[in-house]
Amino acid sequence: MAGKLISFDGLDSSGKATQVRLLVERLRAVGQDVLQVETPDYSTPSGKELKARLQGKLGDWMTTPWQDKVRYFATNRVEHKDEVITMLKKGGIVVYDRYVPSSLVFMEIEAKPSERAEVHATIEQTEYEANGMPHEHLSLFLDVPPQIALKLLGGRKKKRQDDDEYTDQFEVQQKMHEAYIRLASEQPNRVHRIQCVEEGRLLSPKKIAAKIWTLWEHL
Repeated sequence: MAGKLISFDGLDSSGKATQVRLLVERLRAVGQDVLQVETPDYSTPSGKELKARLQGKLGDWMTTPWQDKVRYFATNRVEHKDEVITMLKKGGIVVYDRYVPSSLVFMEIEAKPSERAEVHATIEQTEYEANGMPHEHLSLFLDVPPQIALKLLGGRKKKRQDDDEYTDQFEVQQKMHEAYIRLASEQPNRVHRIQCVEEGRLLSPKKIAAKIWTLWEHL
């Protein structure tokens, strides 16, 4: 396909939505045809079910087999498949707020360490082969330490009056952060780590966006 698929991955409140918006605006300003997608998409039937599970309102997430968790996320993502592929075929740009790399990281910590390879293989087979989702050209991992991300998340949740989710726990966020770093280290051509904190301070959205645009220009 002639187009490109870029995803922003990382912890909750690491700035993904902001950077997606800034990149989409800039791409459109230079004449690119762009589709913006967010997963999980909690507005769809499968997304509403997934959110209820993550919030402990449906079933017991802790005892749910990781294979079922993979299916919940993949089912939600495939709902946008047709519009994504249509955009890529006509040479447009698809920008995701979370894509398959996020599932690789999240499901990795849901299983035993010895099952990591099996988890990754199952996700990639389900997403790319069984469901036919396109491979991403590049995943941008916005590296914000969990202690900073959780502080930002707390403010956002208070404003929106959102219920707590399983992933809001510091221990979970810390494990996910470590998994993102590991994935970026192992697959640098697939996942690019964007340092969003320098000297203990969070960089401004403008400075982070400048780093991302430089990467885009060399893609």
